[in-house]
Amino acid sequence: MKFNYIKIFSIVGVIFISLNSCKTQLEPAIEYAIDANRLKTIVDFERVLNGAYETMKGVSTPTAPLEYRNNNTGYYRFGYHAGADIGTDNMIETSASLGNNRSLAQWYFNANTPAVERAWIAPYQVINHANVVLENIGNLVETAPGQRDIIKGQALALRALAHFDLMRYFAPSYDRNSSDLGVVIKTKSEANFPPRSTVKECYDFVYKDLTDAEELLKGIEISKINPGTRKSKIDIHGVRAIRARVSLYAKDWADAKDYADKVITQSNISLGSVDSTSIGVNVTPSAIQNPKSYQSVWFNDLNTSTEVIFALPYIQGQGNPGVFPNDGVNGYTVSSDWRSLFGTIPTNDVRYNVSYNPSASPAANSYLKFSGRFNGTGIARDGITDVKVLRMSEMHLIRAEANFNLGNEADARTDIRLLRTNRIKSYKPLLDNVADILENIKLERRKELVGEGHRWFDARRYNLGFDRGAAPGQGDCPSTAPNCSIQAGDYRFVYPIPLGEIKANSAMSGQQNPGW
Repeated sequence: MKFNYIKIFSIVGVIFISLNSCKTQLEPAIEYAIDANRLKTIVDFERVLNGAYETMKGVSTPTAPLEYRNNNTGYYRFGYHAGADIGTDNMIETSASLGNNRSLAQWYFNANTPAVERAWIAPYQVINHANVVLENIGNLVETAPGQRDIIKGQALALRALAHFDLMRYFAPSYDRNSSDLGVVIKTKSEANFPPRSTVKECYDFVYKDLTDAEELLKGIEISKINPGTRKSKIDIHGVRAIRARVSLYAKDWADAKDYADKVITQSNISLGSVDSTSIGVNVTPSAIQNPKSYQSVWFNDLNTSTEVIFALPYIQGQGNPGVFPNDGVNGYTVSSDWRSLFGTIPTNDVRYNVSYNPSASPAANSYLKFSGRFNGTGIARDGITDVKVLRMSEMHLIRAEANFNLGNEADARTDIRLLRTNRIKSYKPLLDNVADILENIKLERRKELVGEGHRWFDARRYNLGFDRGAAPGQGDCPSTAPNCSIQAGDYRFVYPIPLGEIKANSAMSGQQNPGW
């Protein structure tokens, strides 16, 4: 007998309940969440866990209910990736966008905006997958030592990352012990409708999950989680990288430094290099095919063990991550403000070359990052490429910022210089005094992480606003824009809780974010 489904529409309470079930076979799609007795073998649990990863990258199976499939751009396919850059001074809209996501790019979104709803619901879908695993992990019949720890550790890490990502958009404060409302903590896959927890309670929960995940995974061989060169699952280094990022936001500088340092020194993952003349800073076939190069990270992710700590792999037919509405064009591209960061000879920096093609029109092939893989003759420009969630360069930048705030200025300078050595042609570290350390960290974060979903949240951390020009149609301010600037601390930097959630969940009454 096939299963029937009932949709419970509070976004944090979305689950799918079966009625009259009489089958024990684990079927595809969402049916894993129905009957705990069906989850027993390692294959069963891996399917559920894989569902969490697929949901994180915005790919759901066609047998899932339509409402579920329509949220596929909410997470790292767009919402927490390029979607967190298009409203910043890093990127501008092109004519190829067709107006898609303009409300985010021009800051006139509200509690009814579909992109905001997707940013809320998508992480909770991942959390639901993780909770199914964690609720039933005791039923797993191991056929090899460590299987339970591998599955449980990843589920805890995914649940922690999803809750933290929700905090980045929807929590009005990043302070570690803030009593402001954070997000709804979900520990069960059942349809319950709790209120928002405080920011402190959310941090406590995220840290607990990460601590438990680290304990479970620290004795597991990496090859048992990521057997090849692609880091498509969260292993121990991924857990520690997540924790370094969380502690950066929480301003727990000692913890951020400690965990970034663990990843840097223990993972055997290197920075993509340009310091060899055989690699260089240009986007050439030889550079792309060199597994140690920075170019290979972006255009040859099928065969590189450089730079990437955790990435979500895409294949043909799964859609285009980033800002590519159609093959060969881009709805958004890097701004002139971002390009100006590189000075008079921008092409000496591999990050400029990897991100921008100055000879192309803005809407057609000007944005290179995430544009596609090298196909033997050139970059495919099909938008099919892995989304890099955690990279080694971010760990160096986290460690630099943590050391700066701990008073270890020499160590902070060392990380900045190391990153520049691996990005800039003929860079002379001994001639770079890095006088204003924090401003240099901010600069390197903009150059390095453009299009990867960090700038919107960095603006909140650093209390920055964005100014795109004097008037619409001038500078980086599009002619369609209602205004050209957003001030530091503006209420719109914190997304509103979606109206559908407020209406469906009575516990959320009176819990909307300030200003909305």
